[in-house]
Amino acid sequence: MFVRITLSTLIGFALAGCAGPAPAKDLPAAQNSVGQKLYVAKCAKCHKFYEPAKYSQADWEMWMTKMSKKAKLKPEQEAELSRYIDQNLRRSNGTNSVSRVK
Repeated sequence: MFVRITLSTLIGFALAGCAGPAPAKDLPAAQNSVGQKLYVAKCAKCHKFYEPAKYSQADWEMWMTKMSKKAKLKPEQEAELSRYIDQNLRRSNGTNSVSRVK
């Protein structure tokens, strides 16, 4: 019985690892930027990477506000993250740039 539980647990951990966020090496441009590091450290800490370009401007701003609070980002971190996303991820399909950066 112990072996069965241990094996099930190990399989569960292995499968959970498969569903993790995209590796940082798969992210576009600015590989060593502060914004890219924030994106990996703060966003991927809790969920997978979403495609920001697939969201409307209003929806994206709503999620950025909500998630910035949840991630406890300082205003300068939020601005840096928004700038990174705007320059590297939001423009991929011609959407307007994120206007949250001031």
